[in-house]
Amino acid sequence: MTKKDLIELVAQKAKLSKKATKQVIETFLDEIMKALANGEVVKLSGFGTFKTKMFKAKVIKAIGTKISKKIAARRMPRYIPGTKVKKMVR
Repeated sequence: MTKKDLIELVAQKAKLSKKATKQVIETFLDEIMKALANGEVVKLSGFGTFKTKMFKAKVIKAIGTKISKKIAARRMPRYIPGTKVKKMVR
C-alpha cells in the first residue's frame, strides 16, 4: 500500500475529500518525524511505538579494496509494533 492508496482508502471511509485527507495524513506523518528528530518517543496505543536508536561510530573495511572508512555516530528511527498489530499480522 502506498501513501496515495492510504489517502484514497481513508477518504472513502471517512467520507472526506482526498485533498483534506492528504493534508491530515501528511501533517500526521510530519509531526511524527519532527518528534523523532527532537529525540522524542511517539506512542500510538495499540499500533506501536516510534523512537530513535543511537548507533556509535565505527570503522569498516571494503571487502574488495580493503580500504578503511569511518562511519560517524548516528541516530536511526525504529518502530516497535503494538499488541494489536502483532496479533493482526500473525
